[in-house]
Amino acid sequence: MSAPRFLLAVLSLSLAACSSRTAPTFEPLKLADGRVVPAATLSRGHAVYTHYCASCHGERGDGQGPAGRGMRPVPRSFRQGLFKFGGVAAGELPTDDALKRTLRRGLHGTPMFAWDVPESDVEAVVQYLKTFSPRWKEEAPGQPLGVTPDPWKGREAEAVERGRVAYHVSGGGNAGCASCHVAYLPRAELAALMEKSLGRKVDLSKVDPYTAQPRESEHPLEVDAQGEPTLLGKVLPPDFLFHRLRTVWPEGDKVEGTPYTAERQREDLYRVITAGVGGAAMPTWKGAIPEENLWALAYYVQSLARLRDTDEARELKARLRASTMPVQ
Repeated sequence: MSAPRFLLAVLSLSLAACSSRTAPTFEPLKLADGRVVPAATLSRGHAVYTHYCASCHGERGDGQGPAGRGMRPVPRSFRQGLFKFGGVAAGELPTDDALKRTLRRGLHGTPMFAWDVPESDVEAVVQYLKTFSPRWKEEAPGQPLGVTPDPWKGREAEAVERGRVAYHVSGGGNAGCASCHVAYLPRAELAALMEKSLGRKVDLSKVDPYTAQPRESEHPLEVDAQGEPTLLGKVLPPDFLFHRLRTVWPEGDKVEGTPYTAERQREDLYRVITAGVGGAAMPTWKGAIPEENLWALAYYVQSLARLRDTDEARELKARLRASTMPVQ
């Protein structure tokens, strides 16, 4: 049996098993931000969750559904109250808008599809997700990190150049993204950029800035009988020349029924850069570096993503790996 057919068989069996059980009853859920979710909303959310989500995320919301086993990335455990793209600082509880955004769009390159369901069902399942973690009764969601006006509009080349510096250099208002992801400049050029920005020489002759290393995460691969993590997974920071970005689609695609433009793509990159990724090593950059550098990074990463999986990307990668430092 092919993998897709096996997956469908597992889905059908699990849904059939779930539908034969008696639906649970709910009490109104009082959230820490003062809102109260009616029992009817939770009941509806449970039905939607069982139909669309439980096969991967598990009936208990622990990310251990039968169709999700072996998936990479692993399905989210809602019991932790940790969300990768919450529209708030990494680690804080997400906004409802961010959760609905993920449900409507899905996550690019993963089995998390865009669910075309009525808005009332989206609202119900978002509220139902909050029954899995006690955090929702103890903490209010974080402050939303909105998209600010683009200071580089009409000056893309300048933005990419500024972003190249912010990406490769650490400190002085720069993020140094290359220290977790990978560098995209040959060694000699990278060393010259660092010397110019930092005012000191950096020897790159004995390091490998072109191979990313898996980073620790809080995403459980296995859980115990109570749904608590017993084994956490590691996450490989994406190489923008080759990896699909989960909240970014190719320009020209349709997302939420409308054309996905370069401007929308930059805004999505800005969102992830500013907020970070909950449960992973990607920190929140909002407030840590100047706003214009956050936007410049979005432009620079976009310039790399446009090369993704092309001959130009493969040639650049080969050139980077072969690069050496000049003899002093």
